[in-house]
Amino acid sequence: MAGHTVLHFLLGNWALFLGGLTFVVTLGLWRFAKDPDFKRDAGGAVLYFGVYVVLRLSGDAFDAGIPPEWRVYVRVTWLLAFAYGVARLVVALALLVRRIFTKAPTPKIHRDVADFILYFVTTIPILKTQLKLDVSTLLGTSAVLSLVLGFALQDTLSNLFSGISLQLEPPFQVGDFIKVGQHEGRVVHIAWRSCRIETMRHELITLPNAMVAKEAVLNFTRGGRPVGIDLRVLAGYANPPNEVKAAILQALDDSPLVLKQPRATARTSAFDDSGVQYLIRVFIQDYGALPSVYDEVLSRLWYRFGREGIEIPFPQRVITMKQAAPAQSDRVRLMDSFELFAPFTAEERASLARAARERRFGAGEAVVTQGEAGETFYVVARGRLSVRAGTPPREVATVTPGEGFGEMSLMTGEPRVATVVATEDCVLLELDRAAFAQHFAEHPERATAMAELLASRKAGLSKALAEFEAKPKDAGRILERLRAVFRT
Repeated sequence: MAGHTVLHFLLGNWALFLGGLTFVVTLGLWRFAKDPDFKRDAGGAVLYFGVYVVLRLSGDAFDAGIPPEWRVYVRVTWLLAFAYGVARLVVALALLVRRIFTKAPTPKIHRDVADFILYFVTTIPILKTQLKLDVSTLLGTSAVLSLVLGFALQDTLSNLFSGISLQLEPPFQVGDFIKVGQHEGRVVHIAWRSCRIETMRHELITLPNAMVAKEAVLNFTRGGRPVGIDLRVLAGYANPPNEVKAAILQALDDSPLVLKQPRATARTSAFDDSGVQYLIRVFIQDYGALPSVYDEVLSRLWYRFGREGIEIPFPQRVITMKQAAPAQSDRVRLMDSFELFAPFTAEERASLARAARERRFGAGEAVVTQGEAGETFYVVARGRLSVRAGTPPREVATVTPGEGFGEMSLMTGEPRVATVVATEDCVLLELDRAAFAQHFAEHPERATAMAELLASRKAGLSKALAEFEAKPKDAGRILERLRAVFRT
């Protein structure tokens, strides 16, 4: 009785009015929708409602132009169009609300299942009342045909039911980064027969649902939680494990791609033939950034190990030529050209060049940090660096080959007044206080000349920082601190 009442209403003018109003509203929702999935679903509803309105409004013309026995099929067409439009709009709104609350994309199979169920539920009563079809008899007579099709399409049906089972207990969703068998990538599409993943090389791989259901699925991004990745590195036996682990953790702290929470860890893992093996575990937010994380972490470890004197004892099967370090003559030339060494003789500058240690820094690494204590001074042999100060940090100067920085902290013990960051791979010559102590002990008068040079350089930096004007008394104050540090 309820079904006949609904059909009687659909045949009336009120249904036409409501159908036209629904068509206009749905068209507006489709036109101004921001959600691409809702826009696609609402587009289907607009099409169905449009067919309904056109067929209803042109009903008289159809009735006059076609045989009476065909008019019922026209009526069935617009009834189905209206019912399908309502079903499609309901599904579109329901899935939109789900996406708003879950913040997760909707797999295509969800929409297809919902559409199919509603289409089936609305089609049966329309066909039964309008065409007088006995649906149960029709389904019974098609049993043999269904059996034949089942054997012919068993692989397709296997994928179909596997897809349904995957959605009943979903191990992943669109946007997750997964590994199925030997295939690894981000899920971009889930359908009835298969799911599709995109690899890190932007290759699309289509995986049959039956295969996915049988394999173990490793989901790296479920729930948006950080995922841990492991790296293994070797260090020489001559390097104490605690020192190696401290250098590793310091390099990881400086990496912007590694999460600070959960904390990265470094553990002694094994004693290999070539050296001590260390297991490093870091956590990242997006597993798709894995290649960039490997590049960032391993590059920083190479530079850090080089500066700390930690050997990477990889066995070699071929003879390779290492990049030559700055020659002794080049070091002396750098010392001769830098104004800070003007008070020293040529022989003493050569002695300083021999005492200098080579340090390599990668692009983006901080050599010194503002506010920290420092007992080293650097001369740039190769590369370019940026001097930054203030909050937020801003660039106030650049340092290029033949120039140096860090002398104020070395000579006077004052904290670093700026942060110096390598803007490209750099080779620096590092000098500490021990390199200057003997020269000041033998020639105390050079402390005065050095203090005047330091005051002049500080004046230039102060002007760049726009903090204060250099005053003549700066040289005297710097001389006092220099004598206190070197006890001259």
